[in-house]
Amino acid sequence: MKLLFFKWHSFMNKGIEHGLRELGISYDTFFYQFNDWEKDDLFLEQFRAYLKMGTYTDVLSVNFSPLISGLCEEFGIVYTAWVYDSPLHIRNIDSLRNSCNRIFFFDKGQAEIHRKEGVNAVHLPLAVDVEVFRINASKREKEEYRTDVSLVGKLYQTEYSYFTAPLQEYTKGYLEGIVNAQAKIYGGYIIPELITDELLTQMNKDYAKVATDGFTMGRRELEFMLACETTGRERYMALALLSAHYHVDLYSTDKDKRLKNVRFRGYADYYKEMPFIFSQSRINLNISLKTIRTGIPLRVIDVLGCGGFVLSNYQEELMEYFNVGEELIIYDNIEDLFYKTKYYLEHEDERKKIALAGFERVKRDFTFRERLRKMYME
Repeated sequence: MKLLFFKWHSFMNKGIEHGLRELGISYDTFFYQFNDWEKDDLFLEQFRAYLKMGTYTDVLSVNFSPLISGLCEEFGIVYTAWVYDSPLHIRNIDSLRNSCNRIFFFDKGQAEIHRKEGVNAVHLPLAVDVEVFRINASKREKEEYRTDVSLVGKLYQTEYSYFTAPLQEYTKGYLEGIVNAQAKIYGGYIIPELITDELLTQMNKDYAKVATDGFTMGRRELEFMLACETTGRERYMALALLSAHYHVDLYSTDKDKRLKNVRFRGYADYYKEMPFIFSQSRINLNISLKTIRTGIPLRVIDVLGCGGFVLSNYQEELMEYFNVGEELIIYDNIEDLFYKTKYYLEHEDERKKIALAGFERVKRDFTFRERLRKMYME
């Protein structure tokens, strides 16, 4: 095997390279940052020339690129993609079925759906390299990041209001019903089943009356908007509730003026800042994007890999891979989130014991070495 690791500004790069070296798998790297993952003539020219020179048998990337897949199909090269996103942010779904592909999804539910669609989809949880995140810091540096509760991530502010404004009242009410129904369900993703052909037809009839550019709403676009809207509302409620009682920090490029008690900290660098945030926050929140059906988000594994305490919404695979209650904590609803936050802020020793157990779990069972072994040696 002659492996080429395609790199972009993604997470997991350092861990993957460390794991490949540990396994004795030799590889070359090629770095390119797409402006558009599905249309980039400069990339096609450069990468085609590179593949011609290298006689590679395998290409590996974080997340799936239709452009890479197309070139690997052309050259008869195996293309392995390890996906940490949900959903895949690509338009060219047909490229998923290229014969060269081996696509590893962190979300078992996502993998099962794509497998039914004829995709060579395999379930593989994500990984963490605890050594990559091990940073020595002075007491002053640590103090900068200390807080009761923190959330790293988007607020998922959507254009839901804009896109529902032209709709009939019944249709607006139906969409609001979908959001409210999904918000009440922890551990299930029902939005796709509630988007009917009749709903889309009626919405696009309403848009046709006001749109001058021929805009139509597609099923995938509507599903993603509703999932983001539901997630955004949950994150807002959680931050608003907790910040009324505790010190809450938000690391995000998003802002919401309504969250007057939240300390907005801006963007956090993955390697330079996030390890401090996770280790110095007494509680790290994980509020998953609703499109994640069963999987363990990378955020959870990274927090544990930095020795942080995780309080997360329910995800099926958390129950499968962790001793919940001993290595991390799950909340059942917003009220439960508040009471568990209160409890663990008041029980320091118990919280630290759980964080340590979670760290030992990912250090042992979520290594890049073992994940890459499954990719290339089994």
